[in-house]
Amino acid sequence: MIIRIKRKTLKLMTYALISVLAMLVLFLGVSLTTESVIGVNVTNATVIARVNVSNTEPNLYLVRVTSPIPPIELTANAATNVICNGSVQDINGFDDIKNVSATFYDITIASNAPDDNNTHYTNSSCGPCTLVEGTNNQNGTCSCQFAVQYYANPATWQCNMTVNDSGGITSSQNSSFVAILEVLGISVESANLDYGNLSVTQISPYIRQNVTNTGNIPMNVTTRGFGGGDESIGQNISMICEAGTNITFGNQRFYPGNNTAFADMYNLTNQTSQILNLTIPQRTTDSGLGNSSNATFWRLQIPVGASGVCNGTIIFGAVDATLT
Repeated sequence: MIIRIKRKTLKLMTYALISVLAMLVLFLGVSLTTESVIGVNVTNATVIARVNVSNTEPNLYLVRVTSPIPPIELTANAATNVICNGSVQDINGFDDIKNVSATFYDITIASNAPDDNNTHYTNSSCGPCTLVEGTNNQNGTCSCQFAVQYYANPATWQCNMTVNDSGGITSSQNSSFVAILEVLGISVESANLDYGNLSVTQISPYIRQNVTNTGNIPMNVTTRGFGGGDESIGQNISMICEAGTNITFGNQRFYPGNNTAFADMYNLTNQTSQILNLTIPQRTTDSGLGNSSNATFWRLQIPVGASGVCNGTIIFGAVDATLT
C-alpha cells in the first residue's frame, strides 16, 4: 500500500522536529560549537640549556695559628717561627690548588699593609700543602710560616690566608685572633770589660759597654756586681786580685754618658740598682738597632796595695720600664 504525504505536510513535520530538538538543547544544557580545522596558533617554544662547569672555586674553610700554641711568647733576641695552617677543599681535586699566600699582622693595621717587623709579615709562596686522606682527593692542609722577630708588637694579631686555583679563582679566610705576649730581653756589647794595664791610684779611661733591648717593650737597666766569679766568696768587693789588696765597690763606677767626672759616676754595688736616666725603647727599625741600643761607660781606680790580675763580675738586668 502506498502512502502519499503532501509537500506542505512534510514541511510542517520538519519544522516541528527542529523545534523539538531546539527545546531539548535548551533543556539539557548542551552547546553546539564549531571548530576551525584550517590551522593552530603556536605561542611557546622549548630550548634545552646546557653547560659544562670545568672549574669550581676552592673553599678555604678554616685557618688557624698552630705553632707556637697561642698566646705566642717570642724569644728574646731571636726570631720565632709562627705557623699558620689552612684547610681547603676543591671539587676539581686537591691538585688544582696552585698557590697559597698569607699575611700575619697586628690587627691595628690592615692585612695588605707594607711589611714591617713590628706589625706585618707576608709569605707569598707558602707550602707545602698535603692531601687529607679519605676525602676523594678533594681536601688538603696548607702551611704558611713567618719568622717573627723578637721586637714584634705585644698585641692582638691575625693570620689571613688566600688559596688560588688553576683557573685563577681565589678563596680567603682569617684566623681567630691570637696574642703576642710581652717579652723582656737584654744583651751587652761584650762579655768582657777590660780596663787594660793600670797602676795603683790611676783611673782608667772610659770603657764603653753597649746595652741592647732584645725584647718588645721598653726597658730600664739594672746592675749589681761581686768580686771574682763566685758571688758567695766575693759578694762584698768589686774585684778579687791575685795579690795584695782587693778592689772595693767604690773604685768601679759607671754612667750613661762619657763626659762625667769619676767622682760623680754611680758606684757598682752588690745590690741590684737601676741605672738612672737610661730607658731603652723597643726596637722599631728593621735595618738596624736604632735607639734600642744605648751605651754605658765604666771607669776603674786602682787602690794602693792591689797587685796582679784582678777580676770581678757585673750583672746587667732588664726591668719593664712601664712599671718603674
